[in-house]
Amino acid sequence: MDPLSQGLSLQFVTRLADDAADQAAFISGWEQDYAQISCGRFSGRLDELCLGRLQVFREYSARETYQQCQPWRGAIWFGIPAPGSGERLRFHGRSVPPSAVLVAMGGSDFTLRTPDDFTIYGIVLEQEVLASRHQQLFGRDLPAHWLQSAAVRLPEASHRLLCGQIYELLALARQTPDSIGRQLLLDCSVDALLLALSEGQAEASPRREGSSQRHWQWVEQARQRALQPASQWLTVEGLCRELHVTRRTLQNGFQEVTAMSPLPFLRALRLNQVRRLLRSPQGSADSIQQLAEDWGFASPSHFTYDYRRLFGETPSQTRQQPLRLNTFRLDAA
Repeated sequence: MDPLSQGLSLQFVTRLADDAADQAAFISGWEQDYAQISCGRFSGRLDELCLGRLQVFREYSARETYQQCQPWRGAIWFGIPAPGSGERLRFHGRSVPPSAVLVAMGGSDFTLRTPDDFTIYGIVLEQEVLASRHQQLFGRDLPAHWLQSAAVRLPEASHRLLCGQIYELLALARQTPDSIGRQLLLDCSVDALLLALSEGQAEASPRREGSSQRHWQWVEQARQRALQPASQWLTVEGLCRELHVTRRTLQNGFQEVTAMSPLPFLRALRLNQVRRLLRSPQGSADSIQQLAEDWGFASPSHFTYDYRRLFGETPSQTRQQPLRLNTFRLDAA
């Protein structure tokens, strides 16, 4: 069935979160995992407009995050960082140019390391719909490099125009959802995206290779280790032995992928894991001290200090607070 058939209704939803893990579940149909990695209270927001399997969204996060993301199989995602939001941004372990459009295929993971006060626009749709719209607009097949993970550099004016069109579309959907029709949605999202990409396609970034690939693999292996409970803390020396690299090489690899040193990054991941348990029924039977020990924090005082510094509240305050997810939905025929 055509995912943009006339029988489907438009849906607009706004979701607010005060925790990175909650925000990871916001985008419809995605599999995601977010970890907060900069200090301070988190706040996030998603404005999402859907017509079947076409999504247009704007996502904001106040704190730095490390994100593991996967759109649904058969889709293609285009992420457009808002003007001024690209500093320290990493896409799949690589810095991205200003005025970029990020491209990732559905069914495959990609990572984002986002800065503080970060806004990104997103357009997600089925690959056949994208190919069909490209054929209608330009009379030729979709460029092959658009069907692989890449960062496409746009002229600054085209980038700002594209972000402005998506912003206005979402604002209109929120204020007067009945005014959004199928054709307007296509014109202001898919067609606007294709027209912008047509100006930047010659500068598409190559796929990650060589040392960048190895650096990303090291970080991913260390991340997987950090996401498993262990009473022994991960050390740089232990990681170097396991990954067969020198300390300096490991440091350089983490800086490239995460813009952080190994230990602060891995400590933040484990603090996020403890926070999830504190906010979930699964961790309610264990004391805070036991949870901290299970995740390698041997000193209660150091754990409490690190936790409060990262999240802006004590572990006890986290456990006492109810789960809060604010959602506002508008539907249009």
